[in-house]
Amino acid sequence: MKMQATSEPILKHKTAALIVGAFGDELTQDAALVDKALNGALKDLSISKEFSGKFKEFHIVSTHGKIAAKRVMLVGLDKKTELNNEKLRKVSGFVAKNIRNTGIKEFSTTLHNIQFSQEAVQATAEGTALGLYRFSKYKKRDENQNEIAGVFLLTDSSHINDVNRGIKTAQIISDAVNQARDISNTPANIMTPTQLADEAERVAKECKLKIKVYSKAEIEKMGMNCILAVSRGSVEEPKLIVLEHNPNAKETIAIVGKGITFDSGGLDIKPWQYMEDMRSDKCGAAAVLGILKTAAKLNLPIHVVGVMPATENMPSGSATKPGDIVTAYNKKTVEIINTDAEGRLILADALSFTEEKFKPRAIIDLATLTGACVVALGYEAAAVLGNDEALIEKLKAAGNKSFERLWQLPVWDEYDEAIESESADVRNTNKGPSPSAGTIQGAAFLKKFINSASWAHIDIAGTSWLPAERDYQPKSATGYGVRLITQFLMDWKNGK
Repeated sequence: MKMQATSEPILKHKTAALIVGAFGDELTQDAALVDKALNGALKDLSISKEFSGKFKEFHIVSTHGKIAAKRVMLVGLDKKTELNNEKLRKVSGFVAKNIRNTGIKEFSTTLHNIQFSQEAVQATAEGTALGLYRFSKYKKRDENQNEIAGVFLLTDSSHINDVNRGIKTAQIISDAVNQARDISNTPANIMTPTQLADEAERVAKECKLKIKVYSKAEIEKMGMNCILAVSRGSVEEPKLIVLEHNPNAKETIAIVGKGITFDSGGLDIKPWQYMEDMRSDKCGAAAVLGILKTAAKLNLPIHVVGVMPATENMPSGSATKPGDIVTAYNKKTVEIINTDAEGRLILADALSFTEEKFKPRAIIDLATLTGACVVALGYEAAAVLGNDEALIEKLKAAGNKSFERLWQLPVWDEYDEAIESESADVRNTNKGPSPSAGTIQGAAFLKKFINSASWAHIDIAGTSWLPAERDYQPKSATGYGVRLITQFLMDWKNGK
């Protein structure tokens, strides 16, 4: 899909559909200009009670040749005082999908002009590109399936450069988010650890990233026995994928993503109704790949490291058993109480490896770690925990801007009691069928594998995979984390 700015006058701009907005019965400036040319056709909708201006309510009007656009879509924006960039994202995604459903191939929008800024442009363009996403790679091509070929953002000549910059940033980020969605949605028989490594190789070549993919033999040699323990039940070999952007920069930020390409639970097997979507357990790694792509495409002046431990978690005669003890990369021994608490195991090795090898200014991990996070926060926010309040505050601020929001939970020393082991240095979960504070316990375990680095853990279990589509988010994989961490890195670059 092509997206571009134009400074062509709104009444002379040729398009199949022109999007304008209204706050209740109050037309925006662009809408009022169009309304005057249409002899009050838009105002008449409010007078006749056909349009009330509620958020996302819309009405399509034919222009009958009075202006260059063939149709005008008037969309409700609700209260003027409550309009923000997230509402622009939502309404833009909603509009784009509805325009596509009509069979129209291209349209033009003015919504970014209402409270103009480069950020408003970016939000409008992001909402459009993200809202039009579909995962249809494995469906028979429908020749009649509607696709949007082009979108124009109208502006005046004084703003054309800001609009183009906003569009460019939005396209880079949206492309990375949609790639993360594709990887997460791809079933486990196709997106194996090896295939995930191949995808990383492709992105590295495209974006000129440094890459190293560690094989099973190399993982064994490095003593990453937690990753090996999780992989033992599968015929697919594990991989440790390491990407680097701008390795010569002075400051290093490391992002670690959980890459369980399928999670059966191992010998502590999941109930069948929870297993179908377990291709989603690689959403953290998929987001990391997207983040490295945005860092490169935006040319961020930071050394960004992406680390993705990748494996399946399967039951078999060779699978790890509850009660087994393994020695992690940092030489701590781990008693494996529950084989379905596998994500924290592969992250344990990856985190300690990342800290030792790269000595980053900060480490952030993204993981679909606990169902308890969904119970606590639903699908509205991810949980953030860590050992550095300043880092967490920066992440929360980035979440508020990107609207990939975070809610902080404590990881006090008292929670360590639940993961104390009588036989090893630590155990991967507490004993018993229903652990309390499950999200915190996961973070408490991970904390044991951070030495002195500034660290934040983000549990994306609820936000990375949705049961139903939303305005600019599809059902299933959302690509959560790409926009959040990209915003964090851009703010870090700017000293915020």
